[in-house]
Order: sequence, then C-alpha cells, then structure tokens
Amino acid sequence: MNKFAERLRDVLDENGMTQLELANKIGMSQSIVNNYCTGKREPSLDVLILIAQALDESIDYLLGND
Repeated sequence: MNKFAERLRDVLDENGMTQLELANKIGMSQSIVNNYCTGKREPSLDVLILIAQALDESIDYLLGND
C-alpha cells in the first residue's frame, strides 16, 4: 500500500469527511478520489495541491515525508 493512499484515508477519517465530499471540494469525481484512497492511482501535482488545501494538510505529510 502506498503511503499517500494510507495518509489520505487517515486524514479523511480524522476530519469526518467522505470521499464524495473531498471530490466535490476539488472538482473531481468520487471514483477518482476512491482510486487515490485505494492506491490504484496517484494524483498529479496540481491535484495533490488541491487535496492538501481541501484537507488543510501539508503535502509532505500526505506523501509520508514527515
């Protein structure tokens, strides 16, 4: 399992946010966010920035560089 997927799921749980809520905040579909959460896909840098901003979390933390 990649670190980003693990951290993304953890932060969503900690914030009580669903994949659909995150998807709406970043302007993407829930299925794409689900692919990020399961490690099937990794976001581009631009999308990573949007995710970090939407979750009020650092990119370093999301990537496992803490």
